[in-house]
Amino acid sequence: MWAGASSRQVFGKVAILGTGLMGGSLGMALRERRLAREVWGYNRHESTLREAREKGAIDSGSCSLKEVVKEAELVVLAVPVRFCQDLLSSCASYLSPGALVTDLGSTKKYLTEKIPLLLPANTCYLGGHPMTGSEESGIKAADPALWENAIYVLTPSSSTPEFYRKRLHYLVEGIGAQPLVLSPEEHDRLVALVSHLPHLVAVALVKVAAAQGEDEIIRTLAAGGFRDTTRVALGNPEVWRDICITNREAIINSLKRTIEMLEEITHTISESREDYLKGILEEASQYRRSIPYQFRSYLPEIFELVVLVKDTPGVIGRLATILGEKEVNIAEIEILHVREEEGGSIRLGFREEGQRSKALTLLEMQGYRVHRR
Repeated sequence: MWAGASSRQVFGKVAILGTGLMGGSLGMALRERRLAREVWGYNRHESTLREAREKGAIDSGSCSLKEVVKEAELVVLAVPVRFCQDLLSSCASYLSPGALVTDLGSTKKYLTEKIPLLLPANTCYLGGHPMTGSEESGIKAADPALWENAIYVLTPSSSTPEFYRKRLHYLVEGIGAQPLVLSPEEHDRLVALVSHLPHLVAVALVKVAAAQGEDEIIRTLAAGGFRDTTRVALGNPEVWRDICITNREAIINSLKRTIEMLEEITHTISESREDYLKGILEEASQYRRSIPYQFRSYLPEIFELVVLVKDTPGVIGRLATILGEKEVNIAEIEILHVREEEGGSIRLGFREEGQRSKALTLLEMQGYRVHRR
């Protein structure tokens, strides 16, 4: 039995159904911080379970739902939203009395209506949505740091026992995230605006650009702001398809309001209303500046440097060594252009502004020409 904040361990056996990016990252965080006695993983593929064990995401795993779920105090549905229902219906009869079921899905009203109907008596469902992620997917990309300072929304119902609320709240804090309690309806309305809408707008921008038929020149010009603006379109298509279908009403409302705004901007430009257009741009700029940076987002911002280098063997290794010895972690690396016998440029990406600044100083001290992007 959990002893509250006096005990680091929040749950005994935790069953994570789905050992991909999110499930794997959660398992790693639970094990590293000793928030569970043991972490079990379920996946349809033994090879994925083997990789999850090797990566430290689970203690044990099985392709048998019964084996994974039995005697678990916490069952985590870490699969696309519309698969949660089928998965739970296949293992609900194996749930132990007192078990808590949660999920990592991006829409909550849909699951809040479906999941409780499948649960046996003396078990509980409490929805969760960690607002973090990566453009990568699968267990290979799993990382316990994914949770650090991420907003983690919890959506208890009025009938959710306080005991379960406190336990899950404490676990969320334990993995380094920031819990935020919302109703399922409020959650879906808000994330439709700040998460689902930006993704679909990015998809539309990419589709419009791709339809122009001038692939090479567009890709060249899109290497700057367009690439950054549309980065969220890299998300898992299966996951985002389910999000759109299960949060249909809120997303449609957000899209309609966006279309109205675009039409207003279109008319303003068409009629050359310069002062009004400037006002729209200024309002947007001011509001954007007010958005805080302290919380991790779905796709963490990348802070970039471009390093000018000579065409010599081992140059990338030397850059990595200079930064690695001072504990500067490179999140991304890309060779931009190299001219034989002359050199070229290498793009380095960092997750934090502080890491970029430190890298800039270190590389300049070694005589490299470096500039921010």
